[in-house]
Amino acid sequence: MTKMNEIVIRVLYGSETGTAQDVAEQIWKSAKRKGLQSTVSCLDDYDIQHLSLEQLIIFVVATTGQGDPPTNMKHFWRHLLRKSLPVTLLQNLKYGVLGLGDSSYSKFNFAAKKLNKRLAQLGGKELLSIGLADDQHNLGIDAVVDSWIKTLWEEIVNVFNICIEKKFEDENLIIERYNISITDINQLNRKREKYLIDNLNKSNTDIYAQETFINSNVRIGTIVENIRTTSEDHFQDVRLIKIQADDIKYNPGDVIYIRPKNTEEQVKRFFDILHEHDIKLYPCTMIQVSEKEIKVPFVLKQNLTLKEIVEQYWDLNFKPRRSTMHTLSLISENELEKEKLCEFASPIGQEELYDYINRPRRNILEVLIDFPHTTSKLNINLLFEIMSAIKPRPYSIASSLEATSNAIQVLVAVVKFKTKLVEPRFGLCSKWLASLKNNDKLIFWLQKGTFQFSNKPMILIGPGTGVAPFRSLLLEKAKTEKDLKEYILFFGCRNKNKDYHCREDFERLSRENNLKMFCAFSRDQDRKIYVQHLIRQQKELCWQFLENHGSIYLAGNSKNMPNNVRDEFVSLAKEIGKMSKEDAETFIRHLEKNNRYQTETWG
Repeated sequence: MTKMNEIVIRVLYGSETGTAQDVAEQIWKSAKRKGLQSTVSCLDDYDIQHLSLEQLIIFVVATTGQGDPPTNMKHFWRHLLRKSLPVTLLQNLKYGVLGLGDSSYSKFNFAAKKLNKRLAQLGGKELLSIGLADDQHNLGIDAVVDSWIKTLWEEIVNVFNICIEKKFEDENLIIERYNISITDINQLNRKREKYLIDNLNKSNTDIYAQETFINSNVRIGTIVENIRTTSEDHFQDVRLIKIQADDIKYNPGDVIYIRPKNTEEQVKRFFDILHEHDIKLYPCTMIQVSEKEIKVPFVLKQNLTLKEIVEQYWDLNFKPRRSTMHTLSLISENELEKEKLCEFASPIGQEELYDYINRPRRNILEVLIDFPHTTSKLNINLLFEIMSAIKPRPYSIASSLEATSNAIQVLVAVVKFKTKLVEPRFGLCSKWLASLKNNDKLIFWLQKGTFQFSNKPMILIGPGTGVAPFRSLLLEKAKTEKDLKEYILFFGCRNKNKDYHCREDFERLSRENNLKMFCAFSRDQDRKIYVQHLIRQQKELCWQFLENHGSIYLAGNSKNMPNNVRDEFVSLAKEIGKMSKEDAETFIRHLEKNNRYQTETWG
């Protein structure tokens, strides 16, 4: 029988926004509770020279764009693809791959699937079948993640012949990732004290600004325009926001990642909760974070006030996952609250948890209010375990450097909707962006986008804010090519006079540059008209473009539109192309496989 201390479980993750890191740390904590040696790090921080010596590695990998690996995995992935690597390189390795994806994308969990296949090609042995978590599921990724992790421990016991039954049910240990120390403001020197007092109620300091010194890709931008593109009486607030920054480079289809902050109202509510439960932590409390079990994020290595952490690091809109409820259940001493938290943390309580958290979009602050006795047991260390870091948000760039030098424009719809809860739900980043004024600063970086724009002709389909990357493309082509006769743009919105985003730009491009543009204003007549109906009306033109080796690009909400549009192109191939239903479907799949039909959708 293998001794437990002879097994080291490496948990490696790759993610753009941090979700894979959260899941990797969940696995790492579970291993620690079971008395197993475990480490966790992102893939590019792992010393790949040790790979051939490893016994057991768990990979948690998100997918970006058109099936691409995330940024903090690219170095590892390039090394793994080297043709000189022997096919026996990983003959001693047992591995498991857990993919985090979104089934609204055609290349669902592609990065995880490719990694799983490559590890096997190099001699690795699959410990358990690849897990393919789907953000579109009612329970989110937890629907797959929880059962996959349970199977993982069962396989580790069987394959490595180790006995962990005695600790298998011992889930009462809270694993703290960092050492947290507090320095009260009264102990600071007078100069620092005055600085803090002067700035406590201001949001002009940015804790991520120091990243610009260690990463040249991270930049500080200045807001120079924040214009509403929808009428004041329209139900949705959409903004065209212009960000000024020197020496930037990007291409049409590229993406800007933005670090948002919580609203002042949310920050105040957080400290009100602490005050109501007599938790003696204050906005001016100084926090120092040092390494205990895992690497401390760079942003937390500086001395920060708790207000700075609450405002800029913790996501106060975060919807708690099962692992959060489990941690809260461990500190609860109130019988009724503990029973409910344990139910939420159990496998059989997942539908209840979905009804409590996911359906109404209940956030972490509302959970703390609902469980007051448990909340009263919190301290600074526990807060670092139950709170989740704010994830950077990606937005398609809507501008062109050719048309607007040293500036980036984004088209942002402020997310707002009602649930059974009294207060409307808001998107953290979109609401924050809409509140920014001229000369406000933000932290951002640019990244290659999901679209791979090829040679024209092009059929562009972008209802709503999905038109953003196509605005970027068309503004650039209007400057470099002048004539846009080989571009078709299908745009859709509710009303011509209420939410026709960037109308002046598109009408000018149609008038002066021969852009073929067709607009579906769904609510301007009795019968609703959507982009797929316009594609049907223009079927001969679309087929002409496809026959001339044209490509299709689609961006927008993932709910119904992408499938409806795809069905329309299948019908088009049947009718105009004189194909059977099977051949038409094969034709569209061929376009998708060869990047002549690309989609960028979101939930």
